[in-house]
Amino acid sequence: MADRRSSDGSERDSQSGFSLVELLVAMAIFTVFLVIVLTSVASISRSEVRTQLVGQSTNSTLVFFGIMDRQVRYSDSINFPGVGASGDKYVEFRVPAASTAGGLVAICYQWRFSVTNLRLESRQWDENNSAGATAWSVKLTDMANDGVATHPFQLVPANITDTPRQQLLLSLNSGADAQNAGASMSTTFIARNTSIKSRSNDPLTPVCTFGGYRS
Repeated sequence: MADRRSSDGSERDSQSGFSLVELLVAMAIFTVFLVIVLTSVASISRSEVRTQLVGQSTNSTLVFFGIMDRQVRYSDSINFPGVGASGDKYVEFRVPAASTAGGLVAICYQWRFSVTNLRLESRQWDENNSAGATAWSVKLTDMANDGVATHPFQLVPANITDTPRQQLLLSLNSGADAQNAGASMSTTFIARNTSIKSRSNDPLTPVCTFGGYRS
């Protein structure tokens, strides 16, 4: 039988295992491989979650824009956006009776951006019955507050002679900013029943007001 010897000339049993150094090297290689695999899995998981969050934020924002468009489109006067006593941002507009479902009384809509809860809310009431205002309804959550004036509401253009129609610019940034998974959109809504007259009178005689309506 052939004599098996190690490199230093000593005999080595054919059934002997790995040396301690060989075992440590193998474990180190396996650990590196495991770290690479786990890092890749975590990265894929984060990307999938971010994609889902972006999709959800985008869909929610588009739904909100659809609601706002249907309301603003038929309004005959839009108030200049403003800040309430609480610091929340407000805007109101009135849809004339002829454009409402019942056709009997004008409907007032009010939108509020809560700077504390970072969400958009709305309510409505009959023009002649402000006491019957509905409870606030949450329309969009996880909003970002850029701290600029009446953001996210802006009446445009600044010069009332530039257009015969009032236009409401809405700029939204919503979603999970901490995960870089937000949706940012801006849209201008045109109030087709408005005119230069309704726009020029708006700062002096706002519509749809009552005591504490922007509290």
